[in-house]
Amino acid sequence: MSKLVGDPQKDFLVLEDVKMHFDMGKTLLTRQSKGVVKAVDGISLTIRKGEILGLVGESGCGKSTLSRTIMQLLRPTSGHIWLNGRDLTEISDKDIRSQRINFQMIFQDPYASLNPRMTVLDTLGEAVRTRHPELTGDALRARVAELLRTVGMNPFQMKRYPHEFSGGQRQRVAIARALAPEPDLIIADEPVSALDVSIQSQILNLLKRLTRDLGLTMIFISHDLSVVRYISDRIAVMYLGKLIELGEAEAIVDNPLHIYTKALMSAIPEPDPNAERNRHRIVLQGDPPSPMRPPEGCKFWPRSPVEHDARMKQEEPPFEELTPGHWVSNCPFCTGAAE
Repeated sequence: MSKLVGDPQKDFLVLEDVKMHFDMGKTLLTRQSKGVVKAVDGISLTIRKGEILGLVGESGCGKSTLSRTIMQLLRPTSGHIWLNGRDLTEISDKDIRSQRINFQMIFQDPYASLNPRMTVLDTLGEAVRTRHPELTGDALRARVAELLRTVGMNPFQMKRYPHEFSGGQRQRVAIARALAPEPDLIIADEPVSALDVSIQSQILNLLKRLTRDLGLTMIFISHDLSVVRYISDRIAVMYLGKLIELGEAEAIVDNPLHIYTKALMSAIPEPDPNAERNRHRIVLQGDPPSPMRPPEGCKFWPRSPVEHDARMKQEEPPFEELTPGHWVSNCPFCTGAAE
């Protein structure tokens, strides 16, 4: 078993060779297969208790599909997902609902994820009662008030509807709803991308504080590496459904090994205009290949600014630990070893 796959009975969250493939069906006339979309294609990963793992990559790389697979909103095509020693993939569809109080999700658009016909009291009260069905009346309102104070809101706002709040306030309500069942794991799927920049830092600081104070574990998903490096303890970089690089946030930011990670880093704007003018940019070629027809060998070779040889266009490079805790898809042309 790979070092990436920890001990399912001891480690907090363990993913072993998780795949999520979507069969596109058959053509109407010839009844030939339209193909299979390999949205997540063999992810192995161990997430530590209490850490914030940043999951980053371009749109369409499989980040959100992976998060929904961990949540069991999508049942994986193959592989195993252990949370607190229990294999979620072995739990029936009927019983998985009772397990979801242990892992909650914060979505990108708080207005779309909140019921417009329910007040904050109704929304949070419903979530609280998934863990504490005995709470009613004043006791339930007191718990909702406590949740609102936890996310920096006034408890007197609990009788308002979502449309009466700003975008930042709605996201705070969505965070409070995720906290209501007292989960161990929270998956935040681009929770600040729909917010103004001035509000983003407030939400990021709130998430960091809650993770620390409540002893939560968080997977923070974004396409913005500058946001991910601020909030994360470790960073995982995805490309075409696979992990390209994984390591401590400081190591990924200061010493990226894969050329794709370097390209993502070079896309972060520099506040200093002189530094921005003089720095080296890595410009990738074209668009990511279709997950229905991923390239053979190194998945990145069609877009790499470094020409690959015939062997690396056929053989998939291993995902290896080059320095302690720092893993990379070890293609010599993508890591510079072939230079």
